[in-house]
Amino acid sequence: MFQRLRESLPALRDRVYLNTGTSGPVPEPAFARQVALLETFLREGFSSPPAMAAYAKALREARAAVASVLSCDPERVALTQSTSDGLGLVASGLDWRPGDEVITSDLEHVSGIAPWRELARRKGVVVKELASEDGYLEASRVLDAVTPRTRLICISHVSYATGAVLPVREVCLGARDAGVLVAVDGAQAAGHLPVDVKELGCHFYALPGQKWLLGPEGTGALYVAPEALDVLAPSRVGWASLSSEGDGLNLIQLHRDARRFETGTVDAPAFAALAESIRILESLGWEAIFTRARALARRAAQGLAALPGVRILTPRHADSGLLTFAVEGLDPERVVKELWEKRRIVIRSIPKPRALRASFHAFNNEGDVEALVAAVDQMIRKA
Repeated sequence: MFQRLRESLPALRDRVYLNTGTSGPVPEPAFARQVALLETFLREGFSSPPAMAAYAKALREARAAVASVLSCDPERVALTQSTSDGLGLVASGLDWRPGDEVITSDLEHVSGIAPWRELARRKGVVVKELASEDGYLEASRVLDAVTPRTRLICISHVSYATGAVLPVREVCLGARDAGVLVAVDGAQAAGHLPVDVKELGCHFYALPGQKWLLGPEGTGALYVAPEALDVLAPSRVGWASLSSEGDGLNLIQLHRDARRFETGTVDAPAFAALAESIRILESLGWEAIFTRARALARRAAQGLAALPGVRILTPRHADSGLLTFAVEGLDPERVVKELWEKRRIVIRSIPKPRALRASFHAFNNEGDVEALVAAVDQMIRKA
């Protein structure tokens, strides 16, 4: 079944693709859905009744597809442009006061750090950036940092930096007891491992469409828990936010669900493709995808660790399909460049820790693992 997924990805035909954690390849059936809706708009004209009906249907299906990924109701999902967009809605939608605290860590992507630093600059919010230990962050360390001034914890489900699956559920349980909101960065989790936002207990969960879900760029979503709906104010409002535009002196009415955080027209063909990619992945099963991705990453870790000067930075007790490693004496950017130019292997470097990261999805196979290990081995021998 994984081979069928692999065969649907044209980007894999002339390269070893190990960078899904940045952007995944789009399956041909998903691309076909995107083109079909574009052709409908071309043929009908966007404002005609058939085109508008197709637009609305595509967004309903995309919202439902994302909800199935998150194991929640579609009413809890707002369509966004990216994970960064979703986290930005959270950062800009809360009523911040000087001295309010946000807890995050050095395992976060810059989009899980920069919004809070900007709030510190503009509104006097205090940002606590916890230092990780061996690529991981214990829930107890996060919860021990909570004070009566703590408003929000921002934590990744899977760290983009080390590939560690972080203890989100434990953090959420403790945070709820303390009356603290939790925003989860799901960029490296949705489409990679099973996600159940109700079981996690988070208030917000932001995700991208273009990474592990294999959708187009510019797609994403934000989950908002029922009890957080009125806590988070829309930072921008447009026609898509409204259930009623009002009349005269009557006030406008926001949607009574997460659609209030949507603003206007979006790229419906891209979301149609995302919905199709999700259907394809769901047919494989999220647990099966994660099991295979992690098995491939572990095989790569074993092979790389046997090479001189290679250190595996992903903690084994919390590993995933994301594998972070460093090669002594080799500049990460140089490795990325040479792997692409000489071997057509796609991975990426990360700034902190200064290292290399390979992403293993269900469409990857043992041959991809062997190609990466052999290429790194050759570079070490040359050095």
